[in-house]
Amino acid sequence: MFVLIAGLTLASPALAQTKMVLADCKAGGCRCSLSEMDGRDVATFMLQEPPTGWQDMVLVGNDGDYFWSTRSREDIDTAFGGDGQCDLELFGKVVPEDGQWLGKPGNAVSAGCPPGLDAQVQPELDAMAFPRAVVWGGRFDPDKASVGGTNRVITWNEVRPDHFTGAAVTNGGAGSSSVVNITVDYTATLISPTQMAGTMALRIKARGANAAALKQLGMADCRVDVPFSFDKVGG
Repeated sequence: MFVLIAGLTLASPALAQTKMVLADCKAGGCRCSLSEMDGRDVATFMLQEPPTGWQDMVLVGNDGDYFWSTRSREDIDTAFGGDGQCDLELFGKVVPEDGQWLGKPGNAVSAGCPPGLDAQVQPELDAMAFPRAVVWGGRFDPDKASVGGTNRVITWNEVRPDHFTGAAVTNGGAGSSSVVNITVDYTATLISPTQMAGTMALRIKARGANAAALKQLGMADCRVDVPFSFDKVGG
C-alpha cells in the first residue's frame, strides 16, 4: 500500500517542495508520511490559513488535533515517546483502513450570531463523539461513516478521491422560512489511512421584510463553523 523511504532527507528537494510532511502521533511515537495535500487543503479543516513557510514545516496530528511544527520529524517522534525515528512513507493511493473509527468535534466558532450561540451548540456537538465500525470498501467515501443509516442526511460531492464537499439534504427546507434560510455545509478530507478531517458550517441568513429586524438581533448572517476529526481507533 505504501513505499517506505528510509532516510529520505533534503537531498531530494523537488520531492520535499511538492509534498507536505504529515506526522500522525500517539503516545509512543509517530508515523510520518508524505501527503498529497498542501497548505490550502489543511486550511479548510483547521479553519485558519497556513503559516508562512508551511512547506518547510511538519503538520502534526494527535487525537484529532492538528498543528504546524518547525521541529524535525525525529524530534517530534521523540516528544511523543518514540525512538526518534520517523521514516517517511510515500502513499501511492491513500485508502482508509476498515475498523473502529471515532469522530471528534472541535470547538465551534461563530460570527454574526447572537452572543453565546456557539456555547449552546457545543454540548450537542460533543454528544456526537462515539466510535463506529466502518467498512470503507477500498475507497474513501464519507457517506460510509454516516450515522444516519439508510436515511441519508448529507449529500456528498467528490472533488478529489481524498476530498469531498457536502450539503445537508434539508438545506433550504426544514428550519427555513420566509424569514430565514438555514443551510449546513460540510467538507471531508482523507489525510492518511487512519485519519480524516473536515468541517461543518451552519449558516442562518435573514431574508425578506424582517431582515432589518433580525440584523438588530444579530441574526442577519449568522455562521457557526466546527472542525471535526475522524480517526481509526481499533481493528
